[in-house]
Amino acid sequence: MLVIGAGPTGLMASYLLRRCGVDVRVIDKRAEPSAESRAGVMSSRSVELFASLGLADRVFAHGVPNSDFDIFVGGKRAGGFHFDHAHADDTPYRFITMIPQAGTEAVLIEALTDAGLVVDRSVEAKSFRDDGDAVVVEAAGADGSPLTFRARYLLGADGAHSLVRHQLGLSFEGAKYPQAFLLGDVQVDWDLPEKRFRVFLNGDRLGLYVPFQGQGAARVMTTDLDPQPTQDQAWSHLDLADLQAGFAEAAVRPVRLHDPVWLTRFSSQHRVVDRYRVGRVFVAGDAAHIHSPAGGQGMNTGLQDAANLAWKLAAVLKGDAGDALLDSYEAERLPVAHHVLELSDRMFDISASQTGWRAKLRDALAPLVIGPASQLDRVQTLAFRALSQIDVGYAEPGAARDGKAGPQAGERAPDAPLRRGRDLFDLIAGYGFTALALSRKRLDAETADRLAAGLDAMPGVTPRIAARLDMPAHPRVERVERAELFAAYGLHADDAQALLLVRPDGFVAWRGDGLDTTACQAALHQLLHAA
Repeated sequence: MLVIGAGPTGLMASYLLRRCGVDVRVIDKRAEPSAESRAGVMSSRSVELFASLGLADRVFAHGVPNSDFDIFVGGKRAGGFHFDHAHADDTPYRFITMIPQAGTEAVLIEALTDAGLVVDRSVEAKSFRDDGDAVVVEAAGADGSPLTFRARYLLGADGAHSLVRHQLGLSFEGAKYPQAFLLGDVQVDWDLPEKRFRVFLNGDRLGLYVPFQGQGAARVMTTDLDPQPTQDQAWSHLDLADLQAGFAEAAVRPVRLHDPVWLTRFSSQHRVVDRYRVGRVFVAGDAAHIHSPAGGQGMNTGLQDAANLAWKLAAVLKGDAGDALLDSYEAERLPVAHHVLELSDRMFDISASQTGWRAKLRDALAPLVIGPASQLDRVQTLAFRALSQIDVGYAEPGAARDGKAGPQAGERAPDAPLRRGRDLFDLIAGYGFTALALSRKRLDAETADRLAAGLDAMPGVTPRIAARLDMPAHPRVERVERAELFAAYGLHADDAQALLLVRPDGFVAWRGDGLDTTACQAALHQLLHAA
C-alpha cells in the first residue's frame, strides 16, 4: 500500500493501516513536516478517534480543549457558545480542541515512528498508472533521481493541488470565494482577558482569534479588503503591520501583534470530487474536498476519511474481504463531504461574505439574535453537534427505524458509562471489529459462558459483554452499574438485550435484538463479502 501525502489525512491513514498489519509506505515532497498552524481545530469526533488509538494524551500535550467562544459585533460582545450547556452525553469530549496542524502531525509522526514507519520525505510523485494488478508510481528523489514504487493500492492524500486527483481526471466542482484573508501565528497583546476563541464582526471586516497552548502564538485572521488579482508568491507575502491594522479594525480595539511565526495571505474555495475511487486508486482529505475555514471542518473530515477507508483496505489486502467492500468508501464518505461543504459554506456566507449594506444589516441584527440564542441550551446543542461531527452517520437516507431505539446500522456507537471509571468507548477502542453484547436482563453464569463461547467463534473480532449479573462477578462480563448505558442503546425494558457489531471506525455495522451470535457472524460475513 502506498500513500502520497504526509499531512494529517495521509499520516492517519498510514498509521491505521500499519496498526492493521498492512505493509504501507508514505511519501511526501516536503522535506519537513508542517511548522505552521494551518488547520488549527480538532473536532470531538476526531479526538474520539485519537483516543481509541491511545493517543488522546499526546493530542492534549499539543492542544487545548475549548468549550467556549465569544462573538463580538462592532467591538462589543454579542454572545457566544458555551458547550458545557450542550446536550452531548454520548461523547466524553464536549469541546473543540485548539491544536495547530503541526501539533496534529507531530502526534501522528510519533505514533508512526513507534510503529516502525518513517515518512519518505523529499520524494515527489510525478505520475502513476494502474496496470490491473498494482499501481506503479514514478517519482523523483531530493536529488532528482528517478524512483519507482509498486503497490496494490494507492491513496492520494496529497492536498488541494493533488497530482492523484488531476491524473485521475476527477471533476472538482465548486468555486473560489471572492474574499481573501490575512493570517498569522503571532503573539497578541490587547485588553481582553483569558485565551478564548473569539470571532469579531465589524462591517466588511471579519476577525478571528484562535488561542493555542500556554503563552505561545495564537492564530489571528482577518479579511483582506485589498487583495491582488493573482495568487503568486508576491501576493502571498504579508507584512505584520497590515495584519495588525486589519485585525484591530475588526476587533475595534487597540491590539499589538508581535513575534510572528508565520504570516500569509490566502483565499479559500469550496470544491468536492465526483468520485473517491477509480480502480486501485483512492483520494481523501483535501485531495477530495476543500472547504472554507468556517467551522474548522476540513482536516477533521479528512481524518474521518482515513478512518473509514483504512480498515476496508486492510481487510481486502489481508484476504478477509472482497474488493466490493472498497466501493463503500465512496458511497459513505462522498455524501459527508457534500454535507460538510454545505455547512461550512452557510457559516462562511453568514460571517464572512457579507459586505456593504448587507454587512451593516448583519451587524445591526446579530446582537438581537446571538444574545438571546446564546441563552438556549438547544442552540448550544445544535451548534456543538454540528461542529463536532458526532452526528455524522452512514445510514441509508430515509431508512425507517420502525420505532427502534438506540443506535442502528450505519450510526455512530455512542459513549455511555458502565460504572465509575469505565465507559463504553473503553470496550470498542483499538480500531478493530467489536462484537458488543448488552444485557439489561441479569445474566447467570451458564448464560454468560455460552454467550462468550459464541462470541469467541467469530474470527478477527474482539468479544465484549456488558451486562447486569445475578452473581458478584464473571470473568468475561463487564459489570454494568449505570443505567445510562442501557438508555443510550435503547434497552429500556428490564429484560432487554442487544448484540451489536461495531466497525473499527466506531460505527454500528449490524444490530440484533437478543444475543444471537450466529446472526452476528453472518452479518460480518455479509459485510465483508457482499458482491
